[in-house]
Amino acid sequence: MTQEHAILTRHLGSVQDRVSRLLCDKESELQTLSSEVVRLRGLLVLSRTSMLWGLSAPLMRVGRRPAMLPSLEQPTAARQEDLEASRKAICQTGCTGHAHHWLSDEGQCRWSGRPCDAGCG
Repeated sequence: MTQEHAILTRHLGSVQDRVSRLLCDKESELQTLSSEVVRLRGLLVLSRTSMLWGLSAPLMRVGRRPAMLPSLEQPTAARQEDLEASRKAICQTGCTGHAHHWLSDEGQCRWSGRPCDAGCG
């Protein structure tokens, strides 16, 4: 009877050790998955914000590596023309359409810092 008790006690100790190791492994796995959930939620917010703002959503890698955001490229000639047209539309709407609100006394645009080219200065 004493021998059986010693065998069962050793077996109980080995089972407790194994369960303790499994719990530590599961805790580590849970921590890893929780941090990945937070990272993926951040990527989702970034993607949805980009989409709602009308920006092209950056390509994101799903995995253990951090997301690779695209670098800012130099504007092309066509893009530069679009930016210039947008600037003129803002100037005409915000300045010319509102009694030269952004025009300084020197004929300088307070918004862009350039000389006024909308014919109002």
